[in-house]
Amino acid sequence: MSALVCQELLDTLHEYACAPEFSGQMHVARELFSVATGKVNDDDPFYDSRMAAFQEFFLFDYRLSEVFSGSTVFETFLMNAQTRLAPGQLFQFEQLRNFRYSIYSIEKLRDDRVIVFDLIARIGDLAFPLSEFNFAGFEPGQIFQGRMLTLNGTHFLTGAFIFHPKEVRGLIEKYIRTFLTHPPYCRASEDLDWAKELDRRHSLLATVTEKKIAVEKAERKRAIDLLNVTKQMVNVSRVVSSPNLVMALGRANEVSPFVPETPFLDPLSFMQRLAYCEVRSYRYKHIDPVKVYSFESDDPRSLPPTSDVIVPPAAKYAKRMVGQEGA
Repeated sequence: MSALVCQELLDTLHEYACAPEFSGQMHVARELFSVATGKVNDDDPFYDSRMAAFQEFFLFDYRLSEVFSGSTVFETFLMNAQTRLAPGQLFQFEQLRNFRYSIYSIEKLRDDRVIVFDLIARIGDLAFPLSEFNFAGFEPGQIFQGRMLTLNGTHFLTGAFIFHPKEVRGLIEKYIRTFLTHPPYCRASEDLDWAKELDRRHSLLATVTEKKIAVEKAERKRAIDLLNVTKQMVNVSRVVSSPNLVMALGRANEVSPFVPETPFLDPLSFMQRLAYCEVRSYRYKHIDPVKVYSFESDDPRSLPPTSDVIVPPAAKYAKRMVGQEGA
């Protein structure tokens, strides 16, 4: 029953994201997503899962420069819902704020449940599928990118998966260790000055607006001009330090690397790089996947620059296994 309710909540959010006022922003977000994760053709076998991944990116991760500037579509929905939803309904949507978009390892599998280990947060979880898919094709030992939602204490995987070849598991784990040692865009060692952060965001949004004007001008030129401009926007949209600043009302009691009101890591750029490698690996099947997934030092898509902020080591986030297989 909870899976059905969670699916209905997610469907409502996706329907909201398709509202006319977001259409222009969705077009820009699609361009950025394609640049960051690789172009996908409609005859690719993973086309549907990539489109689902984009829809979730636009809903939960993309920073709007119009409508309610600086927020995500999800945050905008929550803000508007404060006055039009009953408290019980609002609480259900609010629970989805604790989503985790991460890289997971499949530890144990049953038809209707899976035990996964979050390789970034270093957390084990018992997860269930939403009502529109199942775990067919899953195998223990596989690693994948996916988004986990939590409703009433139960974890659900949304189905927008990106599976990586088993041959590159060791390489990806190495990249994750590097990422956790030098997490980019993280301010976990300090409390945010909200007034200062708002000023900073205003400055960033002004930059985004300038880039958007450049995009509009470039649309009248050759397609390569548009591509060059949108590439410049990728890093601008990722520099915002607190993803849920608009909805932040305080600091949560439980420290989590993904809940924005607490010390958090922002792995999105890193994971988009891995998604880009996955597309290349499919395009160039004759090349060893390990070579395709190698982050070259001269590659502009390599890991984001190391932040100058010192953060607590990843070990601070203790391992835990939520539930057992028989739960």
